[in-house]
Amino acid sequence: MTVPKKGTISPDVKRVAPIVQSPLLKFCLLPLCLVYRLWTRSIRIRYEPCDGSLELEKLQEPMTLVLWHNRLFYTGEWLLRFRKRRRCYGLISGSKDGAWLETFYGWAGIRAIRGSRNKRGFQATRDLIRLVKEGHDAGITPDGSRGPKYQAKSGALLVARASRSPVVLLDFTYSRAIRLKSWDEFVIPLPFSQIRASTKVLRYADLFKDRDLEQARKRMEKCLMEMTDDTI
Repeated sequence: MTVPKKGTISPDVKRVAPIVQSPLLKFCLLPLCLVYRLWTRSIRIRYEPCDGSLELEKLQEPMTLVLWHNRLFYTGEWLLRFRKRRRCYGLISGSKDGAWLETFYGWAGIRAIRGSRNKRGFQATRDLIRLVKEGHDAGITPDGSRGPKYQAKSGALLVARASRSPVVLLDFTYSRAIRLKSWDEFVIPLPFSQIRASTKVLRYADLFKDRDLEQARKRMEKCLMEMTDDTI
């Protein structure tokens, strides 16, 4: 075993440590942050009892929020308007792309927990479980940071099962939006457009009753796809 020299970082630590942006770069991105905040505030949102607003209002305990990766743009604004009493922590990759996404999360008012595909990912999941048990919300995109699009993984359910929290599915339907040419066709609603939000609460007892993790994952994926409308 090679012992690293004093003042150096071992290769193993470098491999698992998340990549972060410099404070200078974050400062330079502040004008974009202002544009983003004005952009999201200009959007009109429709969120009615038939779309799950009353059900969410009655939900007093911490939740595990689940939505597709391409619906992330407006999530922070939705949380500020309808879940402002609780902090939300989101799990993102420890990669370079994740460093940019962490800045985006910060603009949206969501605190980031950095993970990866290696052993640091397990620690990040444990951090999320702890935070939910402490009374905070967790936000997870089940199709991950790299896809495939609309194929749910079980990470969100690991958090929900360990913390015994309800899973809240979130989706947005857009009146006017653009799609990026990314793996998930990331959706950006246009300024002054309208969004229709919809949520569905999957209670812990109902989701995991007589189901193993894979069966629960399939149910979550099926329910989320039934909510998804890509006709924009």
